[in-house]
Amino acid sequence: MDQQPPQAPPPAEVPPPSPAPVVPPPVTTPSTTPASAPPYWQGGAEPTGPAPGVSFASFGARLIAYIVDSLLLGIVIVILTLVLVPVLAGTSSGDGEVSGAGMTALTVWIGVIVLITLLYFPFFWQRSGQTPGMRMLNIRVVKDADGSRLGWGSAILRYVGFFIDSIIFGLPIGFLWALFDSRRRAWHDLIGGTVVVKA
Repeated sequence: MDQQPPQAPPPAEVPPPSPAPVVPPPVTTPSTTPASAPPYWQGGAEPTGPAPGVSFASFGARLIAYIVDSLLLGIVIVILTLVLVPVLAGTSSGDGEVSGAGMTALTVWIGVIVLITLLYFPFFWQRSGQTPGMRMLNIRVVKDADGSRLGWGSAILRYVGFFIDSIIFGLPIGFLWALFDSRRRAWHDLIGGTVVVKA
């Protein structure tokens, strides 16, 4: 009787390949610098500087710019006064009393002067960061957080800070604070969240 050769064992089942492990995407920390910030601020800032390649404005440049702006503002007020004084003089009665039309002109004059005085600095700060005086000295005010342009809110807060700068015995301590602050900020800069840099 012929012997049958032993049968080969059935092939072992090959397990299906296991799926590749899913690697979670890397966690990215959102940048605190908005995309609208100038390039020099997006590169990061040193603890004592505004940003790489940017310098703080000197106290002297800021002081001279403020004096220039105050002179320009005074010239505008004088011109408006010279324009409106003849109107007031023409509406006064012979005994020196101002008529109703004269009182209206006087009220308009006071309103215009107050409005120009209150809006002069905030208007230029939020528009370009430079008042005419600051433009002459080549300096600019920006947000301290990221170097971006000021909005109306920051500009008005900064202007309110002007009045707080001299609140202690009428001394300009808030203005002089910029001489000692590491980021050369006066009190109005701290209040408005701003810093002044070379443009």
